[in-house]
Amino acid sequence: MTAPTQKNILPWLKTRSFGQRMVYEKCIPSSNRSVLELAGTGEPEGLLVVAESQTAGRGRQQRSWFSPPDKNLYFSLLLRPVVPPARLPELALLMALGLRKGVLALLPDLPIGLKWPNDLWIDGHKISGILCESEQHPRYGFQVVVVIGLNVNCSKDEFPPELQKIASSLEIASGAKLDRAHLLAEILNSLEGYYHRWQQAKDLLPFLPEWESADILKGKHITITQPAKTITGTVLGLAPDGRLRMQLENNTETLISCGDTAFR
Repeated sequence: MTAPTQKNILPWLKTRSFGQRMVYEKCIPSSNRSVLELAGTGEPEGLLVVAESQTAGRGRQQRSWFSPPDKNLYFSLLLRPVVPPARLPELALLMALGLRKGVLALLPDLPIGLKWPNDLWIDGHKISGILCESEQHPRYGFQVVVVIGLNVNCSKDEFPPELQKIASSLEIASGAKLDRAHLLAEILNSLEGYYHRWQQAKDLLPFLPEWESADILKGKHITITQPAKTITGTVLGLAPDGRLRMQLENNTETLISCGDTAFR
Protein backbone atom coordinates (compact mmCIF):
# COMPACT_ATOMS: atom_id res chain seq x y z
CA MET A 1 0.00 0.00 0.00
CA THR A 2 1.53 3.28 -1.11
CA ALA A 3 1.25 6.73 0.42
CA PRO A 4 -0.83 9.25 -1.57
CA THR A 5 2.12 11.30 -2.83
CA GLN A 6 2.27 12.89 -6.27
CA LYS A 7 4.83 10.33 -7.47
CA ASN A 8 2.58 7.49 -6.39
CA ILE A 9 -0.67 8.82 -7.88
CA LEU A 10 0.80 9.75 -11.28
CA PRO A 11 0.51 6.26 -12.87
CA TRP A 12 -3.29 6.49 -12.59
CA LEU A 13 -3.85 10.27 -12.81
CA LYS A 14 -5.59 11.38 -16.03
CA THR A 15 -6.54 14.94 -15.12
CA ARG A 16 -5.68 18.19 -16.82
CA SER A 17 -5.33 20.20 -13.61
CA PHE A 18 -6.62 18.38 -10.52
CA GLY A 19 -3.59 17.10 -8.63
CA GLN A 20 -1.07 18.12 -11.29
CA ARG A 21 0.30 20.55 -8.70
CA MET A 22 0.36 18.80 -5.35
CA VAL A 23 1.66 19.37 -1.82
CA TYR A 24 1.97 16.32 0.43
CA GLU A 25 2.39 16.75 4.19
CA LYS A 26 2.72 14.21 6.99
CA CYS A 27 0.93 16.41 9.49
CA ILE A 28 -0.56 19.89 9.25
CA PRO A 29 -3.25 21.73 11.20
CA SER A 30 -5.68 21.76 8.26
CA SER A 31 -5.32 21.14 4.53
CA ASN A 32 -7.90 23.82 3.64
CA ARG A 33 -5.91 26.48 5.50
CA SER A 34 -2.83 25.52 3.50
CA VAL A 35 -4.72 25.76 0.20
CA LEU A 36 -6.11 29.19 1.06
CA GLU A 37 -2.65 30.46 1.91
CA LEU A 38 -1.17 29.07 -1.32
CA ALA A 39 -4.11 30.34 -3.40
CA GLY A 40 -3.23 33.88 -2.43
CA THR A 41 0.21 33.45 -3.99
CA GLY A 42 -1.24 32.61 -7.41
CA GLU A 43 -1.18 28.82 -7.33
CA PRO A 44 -3.17 27.32 -10.23
CA GLU A 45 -6.65 25.85 -10.13
CA GLY A 46 -6.47 22.18 -9.30
CA LEU A 47 -3.84 22.66 -6.59
CA LEU A 48 -4.07 19.68 -4.25
CA VAL A 49 -2.93 19.56 -0.63
CA VAL A 50 -2.88 16.11 0.97
CA ALA A 51 -2.22 15.53 4.65
CA GLU A 52 -1.60 12.19 6.34
CA SER A 53 -2.95 13.67 9.54
CA GLN A 54 -4.63 16.94 10.56
CA THR A 55 -4.50 18.39 14.03
CA ALA A 56 -7.35 20.83 13.34
CA GLY A 57 -9.33 19.08 10.61
CA ARG A 58 -12.99 20.03 10.54
CA GLY A 59 -16.16 19.46 8.60
CA ARG A 60 -19.46 21.26 8.27
CA GLN A 61 -20.52 23.61 11.08
CA GLN A 62 -17.01 23.58 12.56
CA ARG A 63 -17.19 19.93 13.63
CA SER A 64 -13.86 18.21 14.17
CA TRP A 65 -12.92 15.32 11.87
CA PHE A 66 -11.34 12.11 13.17
CA SER A 67 -7.90 12.06 11.50
CA PRO A 68 -5.68 9.08 12.39
CA PRO A 69 -2.39 9.14 10.43
CA ASP A 70 -1.58 6.95 7.42
CA LYS A 71 -5.06 5.40 7.26
CA ASN A 72 -7.43 7.62 5.34
CA LEU A 73 -7.52 10.41 2.77
CA TYR A 74 -7.62 14.06 3.85
CA PHE A 75 -7.19 16.53 1.02
CA SER A 76 -8.19 19.95 -0.28
CA LEU A 77 -8.58 21.22 -3.83
CA LEU A 78 -8.40 24.78 -5.13
CA LEU A 79 -11.10 25.71 -7.64
CA ARG A 80 -11.82 28.93 -9.51
CA PRO A 81 -15.19 28.20 -11.10
CA VAL A 82 -16.46 30.48 -13.84
CA VAL A 83 -20.13 30.46 -12.79
CA PRO A 84 -22.45 32.97 -11.10
CA PRO A 85 -21.73 33.13 -7.34
CA ALA A 86 -25.30 32.00 -6.64
CA ARG A 87 -24.40 28.57 -8.04
CA LEU A 88 -21.52 27.92 -5.65
CA PRO A 89 -23.67 25.98 -3.12
CA GLU A 90 -24.20 23.37 -5.84
CA LEU A 91 -20.53 22.40 -5.62
CA ALA A 92 -20.84 20.42 -2.38
CA LEU A 93 -23.42 18.08 -3.89
CA LEU A 94 -21.46 17.80 -7.11
CA MET A 95 -18.31 16.85 -5.23
CA ALA A 96 -20.23 14.14 -3.36
CA LEU A 97 -21.29 12.64 -6.69
CA GLY A 98 -17.72 12.78 -7.99
CA LEU A 99 -16.29 11.27 -4.82
CA ARG A 100 -18.77 8.40 -4.95
CA LYS A 101 -17.97 7.68 -8.59
CA GLY A 102 -14.24 7.72 -7.87
CA VAL A 103 -14.60 5.17 -5.08
CA LEU A 104 -16.82 2.97 -7.27
CA ALA A 105 -14.06 2.88 -9.88
CA LEU A 106 -12.15 0.58 -7.50
CA LEU A 107 -15.08 -0.93 -5.59
CA PRO A 108 -17.90 -1.14 -8.17
CA ASP A 109 -20.15 -3.38 -6.06
CA LEU A 110 -20.09 -1.26 -2.92
CA PRO A 111 -23.57 0.04 -2.00
CA ILE A 112 -22.61 3.69 -1.46
CA GLY A 113 -25.53 5.99 -0.72
CA LEU A 114 -25.78 9.78 -0.81
CA LYS A 115 -27.16 11.72 2.14
CA TRP A 116 -28.03 15.36 1.49
CA PRO A 117 -26.23 17.65 1.38
CA ASN A 118 -22.92 15.91 0.70
CA ASP A 119 -22.26 12.78 2.77
CA LEU A 120 -21.41 9.28 1.55
CA TRP A 121 -23.00 6.48 3.56
CA ILE A 122 -22.72 2.71 3.60
CA ASP A 123 -25.18 0.54 5.53
CA GLY A 124 -26.29 3.43 7.73
CA HIS A 125 -22.77 4.63 8.52
CA LYS A 126 -20.98 7.76 7.33
CA ILE A 127 -17.68 7.26 5.47
CA SER A 128 -16.85 10.77 4.26
CA GLY A 129 -17.21 14.47 4.88
CA ILE A 130 -17.07 17.37 2.43
CA LEU A 131 -16.69 21.07 3.12
CA CYS A 132 -16.65 23.87 0.53
CA GLU A 133 -15.34 27.30 1.47
CA SER A 134 -15.32 30.26 -0.89
CA GLU A 135 -13.73 33.68 -0.90
CA GLN A 136 -13.48 36.66 -3.20
CA HIS A 137 -9.81 37.36 -3.90
CA PRO A 138 -8.96 40.89 -5.10
CA ARG A 139 -6.70 39.52 -7.84
CA TYR A 140 -7.92 36.02 -8.62
CA GLY A 141 -11.66 36.41 -8.18
CA PHE A 142 -13.87 33.73 -6.66
CA GLN A 143 -11.89 30.90 -5.17
CA VAL A 144 -13.35 27.74 -3.66
CA VAL A 145 -11.53 25.23 -1.48
CA VAL A 146 -13.09 21.78 -1.50
CA VAL A 147 -12.10 19.81 1.59
CA ILE A 148 -12.65 16.04 1.62
CA GLY A 149 -12.11 13.48 4.33
CA LEU A 150 -12.66 9.83 3.39
CA ASN A 151 -12.35 6.90 5.79
CA VAL A 152 -10.32 4.30 3.89
CA ASN A 153 -8.28 1.80 5.88
CA CYS A 154 -9.67 2.12 9.39
CA SER A 155 -10.90 -0.93 11.27
CA LYS A 156 -13.90 -0.60 13.57
CA ASP A 157 -11.74 -0.79 16.70
CA GLU A 158 -9.66 2.17 15.52
CA PHE A 159 -12.63 4.52 15.68
CA PRO A 160 -13.34 6.23 19.03
CA PRO A 161 -16.24 4.56 20.88
CA GLU A 162 -18.53 7.50 20.19
CA LEU A 163 -18.02 7.08 16.42
CA GLN A 164 -18.22 3.31 16.09
CA LYS A 165 -22.00 3.29 15.76
CA ILE A 166 -22.20 6.08 13.19
CA ALA A 167 -18.97 5.92 11.16
CA SER A 168 -17.46 3.33 8.87
CA SER A 169 -14.65 2.96 6.33
CA LEU A 170 -14.06 1.40 2.94
CA GLU A 171 -12.03 -1.34 4.61
CA ILE A 172 -14.90 -2.23 6.94
CA ALA A 173 -17.42 -2.20 4.09
CA SER A 174 -15.35 -4.09 1.52
CA GLY A 175 -13.28 -6.33 3.78
CA ALA A 176 -10.02 -5.25 2.13
CA LYS A 177 -7.39 -2.57 2.46
CA LEU A 178 -7.07 -0.17 -0.46
CA ASP A 179 -4.08 1.44 -2.10
CA ARG A 180 -4.71 5.06 -1.12
CA ALA A 181 -2.59 6.48 -3.95
CA HIS A 182 -4.59 4.62 -6.59
CA LEU A 183 -7.84 5.56 -4.87
CA LEU A 184 -6.92 9.26 -4.71
CA ALA A 185 -6.04 9.28 -8.41
CA GLU A 186 -9.40 7.75 -9.35
CA ILE A 187 -11.21 10.27 -7.16
CA LEU A 188 -9.37 13.21 -8.77
CA ASN A 189 -10.13 11.85 -12.25
CA SER A 190 -13.79 11.66 -11.34
CA LEU A 191 -14.01 15.04 -9.59
CA GLU A 192 -12.46 16.89 -12.52
CA GLY A 193 -14.88 15.32 -14.97
CA TYR A 194 -17.90 16.28 -12.88
CA TYR A 195 -16.53 19.79 -12.33
CA HIS A 196 -16.11 20.53 -16.03
CA ARG A 197 -19.54 19.12 -16.89
CA TRP A 198 -21.09 21.24 -14.14
CA GLN A 199 -19.55 24.46 -15.44
CA GLN A 200 -21.06 23.77 -18.85
CA ALA A 201 -24.53 23.21 -17.35
CA LYS A 202 -27.00 25.80 -16.04
CA ASP A 203 -27.62 23.98 -12.75
CA LEU A 204 -27.58 20.48 -11.23
CA LEU A 205 -30.45 19.20 -13.35
CA PRO A 206 -28.27 16.88 -15.51
CA PHE A 207 -26.92 15.26 -12.34
CA LEU A 208 -30.20 14.71 -10.49
CA PRO A 209 -30.98 11.23 -11.91
CA GLU A 210 -27.64 9.95 -10.65
CA TRP A 211 -28.20 11.53 -7.24
CA GLU A 212 -31.69 10.05 -7.04
CA SER A 213 -30.35 6.55 -7.81
CA ALA A 214 -28.27 6.66 -4.61
CA ASP A 215 -30.38 9.01 -2.45
CA ILE A 216 -30.91 7.48 1.00
CA LEU A 217 -33.36 10.20 2.08
CA LYS A 218 -35.93 10.23 -0.71
CA GLY A 219 -39.32 9.10 0.53
CA LYS A 220 -38.24 9.14 4.16
CA HIS A 221 -39.87 11.11 6.96
CA ILE A 222 -37.09 13.27 8.40
CA THR A 223 -36.42 16.13 10.75
CA ILE A 224 -34.09 18.96 9.76
CA THR A 225 -32.50 21.01 12.50
CA GLN A 226 -31.58 24.61 11.75
CA PRO A 227 -30.23 27.25 14.15
CA ALA A 228 -33.64 28.83 14.71
CA LYS A 229 -36.09 25.99 14.07
CA THR A 230 -36.73 22.36 13.16
CA ILE A 231 -38.59 21.21 10.07
CA THR A 232 -40.33 17.85 9.75
CA GLY A 233 -41.62 16.27 6.57
CA THR A 234 -41.11 13.75 3.77
CA VAL A 235 -38.25 14.09 1.31
CA LEU A 236 -39.37 14.42 -2.32
CA GLY A 237 -35.92 14.79 -3.87
CA LEU A 238 -33.67 17.65 -4.93
CA ALA A 239 -34.39 20.90 -6.74
CA PRO A 240 -32.12 21.80 -9.69
CA ASP A 241 -30.18 24.22 -7.45
CA GLY A 242 -29.44 21.45 -4.94
CA ARG A 243 -31.96 22.43 -2.28
CA LEU A 244 -33.89 19.64 -0.60
CA ARG A 245 -37.55 19.32 -1.61
CA MET A 246 -39.79 18.39 1.30
CA GLN A 247 -43.48 17.84 1.76
CA LEU A 248 -44.45 19.22 5.14
CA GLU A 249 -46.99 17.72 7.49
CA ASN A 250 -49.60 20.24 6.26
CA ASN A 251 -49.06 18.86 2.69
CA THR A 252 -47.31 21.98 1.40
CA GLU A 253 -43.95 21.73 -0.33
CA THR A 254 -40.87 23.66 0.76
CA LEU A 255 -37.21 23.93 -0.24
CA ILE A 256 -34.44 23.51 2.34
CA SER A 257 -31.01 25.04 1.76
CA CYS A 258 -29.23 23.92 4.95
CA GLY A 259 -29.59 21.96 8.16
CA ASP A 260 -28.81 18.66 9.87
CA THR A 261 -31.00 15.73 8.89
CA ALA A 262 -32.21 12.97 11.17
CA PHE A 263 -34.39 10.02 10.19
CA ARG A 264 -35.33 6.55 11.34
